[in-house]
Amino acid sequence: MDGQKQKAHWDLKYEQGLPSLTEPDPFFIFAYEHFVAPWFPNAGMALDLACGLGRHALWLANRNWRVCAVDLSEVAIKKLNHAALELNVSLDLLVGDASEYEPGSARFDLIVLFYHADRDVFPKLVLALKPGGLLICKLSVRRDTDAELTAAATGALNRNELPSLLPGLQTLHHEERQVRDRGVVEFAARK
Repeated sequence: MDGQKQKAHWDLKYEQGLPSLTEPDPFFIFAYEHFVAPWFPNAGMALDLACGLGRHALWLANRNWRVCAVDLSEVAIKKLNHAALELNVSLDLLVGDASEYEPGSARFDLIVLFYHADRDVFPKLVLALKPGGLLICKLSVRRDTDAELTAAATGALNRNELPSLLPGLQTLHHEERQVRDRGVVEFAARK
């Protein structure tokens, strides 16, 4: 799907509403409590890439993190801006393709990436983390045990592929499992 079609697809989905994407993912909460909070008790600078409605960006901003949130969907960013105003938190919002976003070098203490598995983005994320910075991600992964799921998981990572895409990071948590109708990888790493 080209960029314009992808943008239109996500704008429509967010316009119709995706209530399941308004609460932080349970793995995000687990990773924050086990890895982020001990190393960053005073918060820091975070990037929520492909943020959607900003469930993780808002949660972090409520805990005094300075958050940059990027998403392809203008509808999602507008809704996120409205939610941030209602919660009286500040976010740096950007409408843009996560694959084309240039996060810079050694800029972030924490990067959050959920369900955007573009292999070309991972080297940029490693570069964007400050020394000691953390990456939390949850992505679709192909399951060898189910041919239908594998065929349907276009763009999904292969099993055990993610650590190889992130050289220079120390793996803190890596679990691949079946969740409802798809495989997922839950991953946390430190630079």
